[in-house]
Amino acid sequence: MKALIPIILSIISIVFGPSSYAHEGHKDPVLQELNDYIMAIQLMRINDPAAATIFETWQELRNESWEIRKLTDEQNLLINAEEVMKQISKARAKQKQLLDECRAYFAKIIQQEPAVHFQIDQSISSNWQSPSLEVQVQHFKVLLIEVKNQRNSKVDITMKSNPSDEILFWNKKFSLEARSSRYTFVVFAPLQEIQITNTINISDELGNKASVALGVKGIPMREAPFVLLPDSIPTHVVVPGYKSIPIKKDSIFSEAINFSITDKESGTPIAARVEVNDVEGNNFWTPIRGSSYAVNRNTDWGWRTTLWDYQPGPYFYVQGEAQLGVNPVGKRAKVYHGFEYKPVEVEVPEEGNINIALERWINMPKLGWYSGQTHIHTTDIGIPVQFNKFWPLISQGEDLHVSSILTLKGEWETHAIYANEFPMGQRRAFSTSDHIITYGEEFRSNPYGHLAFIGLKSLIQPISTGALGELAGPDYPPNSYILEEALAQGATTIAAHFGNFTEGVDQIQTAWPSTGFEMPVDIALGKIQMAEIAGNGGKLDVWYDILNCGFKIPATAGPDWNIKDTPRVYVNLGNEDFNLDNWIKGLQKGNSFITTGPMLFFKVNDEQAGSSINVESGPVQFQIDAEALTPDGQIPIEIVYNGEVIYTGTDLSTKIGLKDSGWIAARCKGAHSNPVYINFEGRPAGYAKPAEKFIKITDRLTEWVETKALFYEENQKTAILEVIDLGRDVYEKIIERAEELGRR
Repeated sequence: MKALIPIILSIISIVFGPSSYAHEGHKDPVLQELNDYIMAIQLMRINDPAAATIFETWQELRNESWEIRKLTDEQNLLINAEEVMKQISKARAKQKQLLDECRAYFAKIIQQEPAVHFQIDQSISSNWQSPSLEVQVQHFKVLLIEVKNQRNSKVDITMKSNPSDEILFWNKKFSLEARSSRYTFVVFAPLQEIQITNTINISDELGNKASVALGVKGIPMREAPFVLLPDSIPTHVVVPGYKSIPIKKDSIFSEAINFSITDKESGTPIAARVEVNDVEGNNFWTPIRGSSYAVNRNTDWGWRTTLWDYQPGPYFYVQGEAQLGVNPVGKRAKVYHGFEYKPVEVEVPEEGNINIALERWINMPKLGWYSGQTHIHTTDIGIPVQFNKFWPLISQGEDLHVSSILTLKGEWETHAIYANEFPMGQRRAFSTSDHIITYGEEFRSNPYGHLAFIGLKSLIQPISTGALGELAGPDYPPNSYILEEALAQGATTIAAHFGNFTEGVDQIQTAWPSTGFEMPVDIALGKIQMAEIAGNGGKLDVWYDILNCGFKIPATAGPDWNIKDTPRVYVNLGNEDFNLDNWIKGLQKGNSFITTGPMLFFKVNDEQAGSSINVESGPVQFQIDAEALTPDGQIPIEIVYNGEVIYTGTDLSTKIGLKDSGWIAARCKGAHSNPVYINFEGRPAGYAKPAEKFIKITDRLTEWVETKALFYEENQKTAILEVIDLGRDVYEKIIERAEELGRR
């Protein structure tokens, strides 16, 4: 076997050439290029059988990539086992096939259809012959861009566009070898019947620049933007590849329940979530007429997208008024509008008219608090600008002030890249002054961990590493390098599924739930700013351990795939205006609490959560004020100091004596505040015992990297191990310092 391994590695080198990117940086140009191509192919396959065939090649590559991990995970083979090395070679050959097919396909398309051409020589020149294209409203068209390097040396390229919700371009940087070409794309997606313009800018490392002005005219919709099966339930969506006759969603009902939902105080219509059932437990959610969106877990009915298959439906959203086309007799309806309004349940009158004025039990924005979720995957899985028009209705119906939708990659064969309807940043066409929708990224590696980014300017490649990349790519770079890039863009960095490695993970594998083993390292190195403790897989005890190491890591909430009744984070803006920048600043500071319903107010010495209080030698008395409210009144609160409950009560206003550094937080059933940090002079926070736990976690990751992880080159493994060692050293120093201070 030892003789075979060098032969296989040399074959890989011959097929792909030397992977010099490992020496020059952490970007793999092939994976970056393929991800860009697959995003375009994923769209173009809907109308072009040739693109659909290429997508099938990606599915084959995906399967070959996961086969590598089956050998290491299920058969427990080492990465250098002969069978594993053969599979790696097979998968890499399929990777090259996919790259060649994409390049050949795009080269053919740009000869047949309008395309933008940039040529790089002594300067950069552009060629664009069609100043404006026409596209039906709510439809999309992919426009290809060719970048050709005519120089005899490699060139580093930056491409950017102005923010737009209708001419979509994903900002990017890439290198282009001498005498070679690279393709990328723009999506025209008009939302209204007007002329829209945008500019694509390109520059190189020498300062040469060029640009093209693009225009799209939205024309009236002649065809449905998505195809519905002509059956008795007119919300059965056809996924790409199926053929059917489009039908209209709206119809005239012979009998119906008529909804009129308003805000009691203002009398204005408001969006709401509605559930309808009968005494026998039957649920009713379609057909609907009016601004609405129906959700059901049952994959045979309702909107057929991956996200909604996860939802605990059936239910539907309405924008103030709508009709549900069912017999009203014997039905009950429940109407809901976020955490701050009292839900209403009513018997449906026989005539079918329901007029409901929803009443607030608390107005958090008036108190300076705004809700949000920092980890959401949108309704539209990989088919941009078809279902996105419903997301504002959902965010308003849930009364969610900030919806952070994250692009991600891996684990489903129907789409290579998900929630990629829009580039990074706030989507102004879909946001209101009270409900903001923004796009970010979930960068994923199961062994290293999943990362949520808010505030990115461009998508970070390769979106997922290792098995989740599904392109036969390596378990490289470490998350640490990706976090550095996110921080350089000014993004907020969040460890998703925080502490998920503590549950059901006997050995590190490449599939869920084996996530987050690099998380302690990246926190120690100051690259993770927040912990997603509420949502899919978040662990409160692991967060407590991190805080007890002396790290100031605020918590946040991200439901991942579920929306209904899931945790959210409330951020206090004080006297600042509500906008995305201010909300993210407050979030990152920890001026917030996590909740599934109760409203939790907490201060120490009149300082809010996220604050630090510096004092001299102890003991010192601290004033604690805390209150937890629900629609039914106050509920009991616990005051937690360094993870231990030190006081319990209702509507607390008391003094607590402390003599050592640490953190104080409030919690109740269904809610948890972020901490206030107490710093005693000369006694930095941190205990030895939790640091020892994280050293064990990092040691497990070291073993996996050395024996099971996939790398193209040895120096990739070396780089990962160096990062782990740097983080491990921090925990060793925490232990040493804690023992000197007499803390375990």
